[in-house]
Amino acid sequence: MSQNRDNCIILLVDPPEADKIGQELKTAFGPERAAHVNSDLLSSAYKLAKDFGDAILILSYQKTPRHPDLTWLDPEDPGFLEVKNPAAEARIQDAFRLAFFTGAKKALLLSHLSPELKSDWFSLAFDAIGEKTVAIGSNQDGTFCLLGLTQQNMKIFETPGFSLGKTAENLAERAKKNKLTIFSTPETYAVTGEDTLLKWMEAKESLPPLFPHHGASSQDPLGDKKHHRRHGRHQEVQVQPPPEKPPL
Repeated sequence: MSQNRDNCIILLVDPPEADKIGQELKTAFGPERAAHVNSDLLSSAYKLAKDFGDAILILSYQKTPRHPDLTWLDPEDPGFLEVKNPAAEARIQDAFRLAFFTGAKKALLLSHLSPELKSDWFSLAFDAIGEKTVAIGSNQDGTFCLLGLTQQNMKIFETPGFSLGKTAENLAERAKKNKLTIFSTPETYAVTGEDTLLKWMEAKESLPPLFPHHGASSQDPLGDKKHHRRHGRHQEVQVQPPPEKPPL
């Protein structure tokens, strides 16, 4: 499928540094491990978005001296929208504004914390988004996994607080107040702790690796060599024969 510039996918990307990772992940996994988990989730989400041929891709990224570009995510360095205001709500709005400024008619924001997003859901959402319809995908904890809008529907961002708490429910309520119809994609889950991380790692054991060239790596988000890691510039992967039952 050829690229469609009327559609845009937005992904917020954080460098693989402990002080740039969200507090929820750091509380769940500790700073260093949270950076590895976040990087692995971002690699998965980026691959999914990049392979979706029916939209352009905008990556919102706040560069750092250690990671001034995105070669750690993709050796081809895909380029990015540089973050001017790191506050979550301003960052989201800036990314949507750029999408529409560059000609997109519809834009879809993804949450990289939702590893079971499907490209089919992107197609369904883009088909549904319109002047009177927004697309909202929910996680089991009430946060959103995707959010799709037209430029006219950015009015749901007008009041601060849309990025707090149960974001899918907050945004759905705002949409209803603006007399907008909500298109919902299937419910999924976000990786926020050990249980959801284990669920994702077990699910992807049966899938082929995201990157075809394998190297050795000592890092693993579960602290278990049974599970493979993909992070860093070379997207290293380690797979070893599993024990009878992996430690949790």
